[in-house]
Amino acid sequence: MIEVVYLAASGLDAYTKKQETISANLANTNTAGFKKYIADFTITADEVDGIKSEVVRPDVSIDFTKGDLTYTGNSLDIAIDGEGFFTIETEQGLRYTRNGQFKLSGNGEIVTSNGGKVLGQNGPLVMPKGKNLVTIDSTGKIKVDNSEVGQLLINNFTEMSSLIPVGSSLFMASPTAVPDPAKLNYAIAQGYLEKSNVNVVAEMVEMIENMRSYEASNYLIKNFSDTLQQLISSQSNIV
Repeated sequence: MIEVVYLAASGLDAYTKKQETISANLANTNTAGFKKYIADFTITADEVDGIKSEVVRPDVSIDFTKGDLTYTGNSLDIAIDGEGFFTIETEQGLRYTRNGQFKLSGNGEIVTSNGGKVLGQNGPLVMPKGKNLVTIDSTGKIKVDNSEVGQLLINNFTEMSSLIPVGSSLFMASPTAVPDPAKLNYAIAQGYLEKSNVNVVAEMVEMIENMRSYEASNYLIKNFSDTLQQLISSQSNIV
């Protein structure tokens, strides 16, 4: 019986972690390029307080499925229709994102909302002063008033699990990440943004089911605690 209680107790932690991932998904429903978290459970053998028992552990991964593209008409809203990531230069190093909601900095650089520099194949992309019409073709080539100024640097990796989330839509490549040019099958869509791949209805249903599982585990633990307390009280009365 005690093993079942340990299993239920570990389940409470796992269900809590899953609830956190679902909450993060719902909070980023409207974040361009956001990739939802998936929390699965694995049951492994472990030893708790000297007692061998099975325990539930959460296993969180990321669903990199492409979100729908939505038209905005803004010249610096850019979507990747296919595989790959925009490459961003930050103070912490290179980062990768599917969020193409960019803007111009004070010195004419194309940057993210947090000031990260969007990289072209030859470095940060800088727009000439006094120029207005920005056009980006399907290959990522950028022209300003018909003069080419650079080309977007798109990267992808052999194993998507090598990407570590470091923000709502930013990823860092782990030391084991291997670039994979063969997976660069894409077309750039100017004036579009990739929506998050979160399905609100599905997340809400999963949240309800997860809460029910949490309550069931909590109920089992409470019943065991009550039964144990009654047993202790009855033994005390006998003495």
